[in-house]
Amino acid sequence: MSPRTKEQNEAIREMRMHQIMQAAAEVYLEKGIQLEIRDVAAKAALGYGTVYHYYKNKYMLLEDLLWDALYRAESAVGAALAVEGGGLQKAESFARLLLQQCIQDPSVFILLKTVADNFHHFPGNRFSKLLAEFQGRIYQPFVAWIGESSVSSSPEKTANLIFGSLVGCAALNIHHDRRGELDAEGVMDMIFSGIQPKER
Repeated sequence: MSPRTKEQNEAIREMRMHQIMQAAAEVYLEKGIQLEIRDVAAKAALGYGTVYHYYKNKYMLLEDLLWDALYRAESAVGAALAVEGGGLQKAESFARLLLQQCIQDPSVFILLKTVADNFHHFPGNRFSKLLAEFQGRIYQPFVAWIGESSVSSSPEKTANLIFGSLVGCAALNIHHDRRGELDAEGVMDMIFSGIQPKER
């Protein structure tokens, strides 16, 4: 049997890290910040040493998980840029895509919830760069679209209300094992119909 190539080793490494991060997301949903590396190893059906080889502590693992979630969230909502219409249509499409991604990918939900909680479970200031990137890539474009629409005198306040609604709706379904039951279209219709300008 010939030794593995560098490419094969890299593919195995990527597969293992994906397996570990998926398990970490599931464990985080169950235990929150109390998760331990051994819990993740058990969920991933890997040896403790294998997981420890990739991540020396849970904070390193969670940091990777959240950065990966940021890239996936950004990729998922990219389709909103192609939506025809004004800022409100783009914002609604963006919010709908983000809610759908939260339900399909627990790590994106964990990212949004952690940002909403201002990373208060995490020690030190290690997530300040991640927060700044989230603001620039996800939050500020959303606020700008709402601002373009003139539906609110405070676009940031409206954006916070919508993000809070997304996190709350996703949490209710995720924590009660009803991921497949969330009607993202209906939720977004309800939220955005509530922020439309009232006819006088």
